[in-house]
Formats: sequence, structure tokens, C-alpha cells
Amino acid sequence: MIEVPESKGAYVLIVSVKQTQRLVIGRLGRCTFSPGFYEYVGSACGQGGIRARVSHHLASIAQPHWHIDYLLGFATPIEVWYASSDRKLEREWAEMLRHSARFQTPIPHFGASDYRRSRTTHLFYSKQRPSFRWFEAKVGKIFEPSIRPEHFTLPTSSGAL
Repeated sequence: MIEVPESKGAYVLIVSVKQTQRLVIGRLGRCTFSPGFYEYVGSACGQGGIRARVSHHLASIAQPHWHIDYLLGFATPIEVWYASSDRKLEREWAEMLRHSARFQTPIPHFGASDYRRSRTTHLFYSKQRPSFRWFEAKVGKIFEPSIRPEHFTLPTSSGAL
């Protein structure tokens, strides 16, 4: 069982890709994923909260539902950053990562098809494994003190490329 809360909140799922992959992802079309780390920002506001949503992503899925499900067909999940909150943090966290020099935005609209009028994305790329300490400090500077991120390293991954 994944050790994240059943409360509502937001999360960042960190995955690694070992070799270049090309695939068609729904309406996004053909996408190319380079080796490195991908950070997917999501929200969990339904029954079972963060635990249910992340568990869904980590389960073997024959028919992908969300954009991230396609990526998880070949990427290795390594870590989850999360915070419990009744406030919707997903879009703000995505904007925070988008404005950081640490991350690139490889695919517009990935995981953000709700925001059709912008080039918003909820998927970010970094060549090096991202730092939870950096994320924690950045959230602490931008958000109110009640938003305290935590992290969980997935047990079956080494996180190395």
C-alpha cells in the first residue's frame, strides 16, 4: 500500500524514462519522451483522495484514462510529492514549476485539457532527478503555512537512469 493520505489535495508524481519513447496520447497526438525525469502535477478531490488517485496511476491499466496513464505504460514511478488541502493547488503548482529554470515543458496541454485556451501543461521534464527539498522550500515561500508538502519514495524503484 502506498503511504499517502486519503485526504483531498494535490500531488506531483515523479517518473523516470530510460530511453526515448514515441507514442500517440489521445488528442495530443504523437509525443516524444526523452530519457530523464518527468514531473506530473495532479489533484485528488474525490473519494479516497490522494491515495486513491496515485494508486490509480500506479495500477496496471489496460485502457488509459488520463494523459499520465499513457506515460506510465513505459515510465518508472519513483516518488510522490503531495499536500493535503481543500484548496485546489494543482494549477498553481504547475505554474510554479513552469516558471522555474529547473524544468522544461515538453508537451503543451498534457494533463491540463480543462484549460483549452492556454498552453498550460501539468507535465514537466528535467534531466536530473528533481529535489524535494527545493520543492518544499518553494512551496513554503509562495503558499500559506498550512500548505506543507510531504513526499513518499516508491519502494520498488531505484530512481536511477
